[in-house]
Amino acid sequence: MSSLTPAHTFKHPIGGKRTLQRLRRQAGYRSAKDFAETLGIPSSTYARYERAGDGVECGIPLPAAWQIADALGCSIDLVVGREDIDAPDCGSIQPRYEALGVEGRRLVESYLAYVELGEQGRARQGSRLP
Repeated sequence: MSSLTPAHTFKHPIGGKRTLQRLRRQAGYRSAKDFAETLGIPSSTYARYERAGDGVECGIPLPAAWQIADALGCSIDLVVGREDIDAPDCGSIQPRYEALGVEGRRLVESYLAYVELGEQGRARQGSRLP
């Protein structure tokens, strides 16, 4: 593998052609024209970004992608479709756990042990199947 080859590659976009449009609407911008004005770019340029789709082929220049991500309050990976817009936000679990009291943490750990035990049982059953 060459030093320029990424450790992981994306064979196809994750979120579909409407990811950028969904991000814009979730941020409260009803129209592409209004959002383009906020960014200070021509509305036709921004509309082209929304129509282009996701992933490597999205064609959004890096400085514009950063600007859009900052304006929408999201990651650049979401803007260009390298991150799934519908994926659960697992990054928020640790702060939530740390905010729990002793009893809450005990319950979470107990539940995780239960889930792990179930996973181990299913793995053992799967290894016994013909």
